[in-house]
Amino acid sequence: MLIIKIEKSFKKDIDKSKKSGNYSKEDFELLKKIIEDLQNKKEIEPKYKRHSLKGDMKGYEVIHIKPDWLLVFKITDEYLYLVMLGKHTQVYKKFK
Repeated sequence: MLIIKIEKSFKKDIDKSKKSGNYSKEDFELLKKIIEDLQNKKEIEPKYKRHSLKGDMKGYEVIHIKPDWLLVFKITDEYLYLVMLGKHTQVYKKFK
């Protein structure tokens, strides 16, 4: 089992997502389940489009919780780093 490390930016993104009203309780339950699956090194269903990032974001991965709600994370031997959560425009703007 991986140890979860939560980045400050992820904490802010969670708060923004909750306040936005765009996501239901079920959406947050799904997010929690996906994080637990990542922590336990379980396979993620293909419908969530898990993929590695390139360029400045090399070493990070993304999962599409919803079509335009992304979880950015990084996995090492010991840790699962939760880095960002948000829409495409929010996530990719931070790396420009």
